[in-house]
Amino acid sequence: MYKILIVDDEADLRKLLTDYFEINGYFVMTAKDSREALRKVEQGPDLVLLDINMPGQNGLEVCEIIRDFVSCPILFLTARVEDADKVAGLRGLLL
Repeated sequence: MYKILIVDDEADLRKLLTDYFEINGYFVMTAKDSREALRKVEQGPDLVLLDINMPGQNGLEVCEIIRDFVSCPILFLTARVEDADKVAGLRGLLL
């Protein structure tokens, strides 16, 4: 069973995504902030869905840190649409 880590500070979005992925047979872990995400990434997720706009450390900062623990794909959840934000996201993925 594939493991997905969903990191988002919005409880409703975490619940919606969790329900969807569990119905489709995935094991889902969730985290509401960077601290919780860093603890749960040690469980070796196969995919991370990571919100960029979080209080405290943002998703880009968290991405840089968790790259030391996992090599799985990381998909950013964001409402940002500027090219600079896309470049920053890709830069974090390539570190």
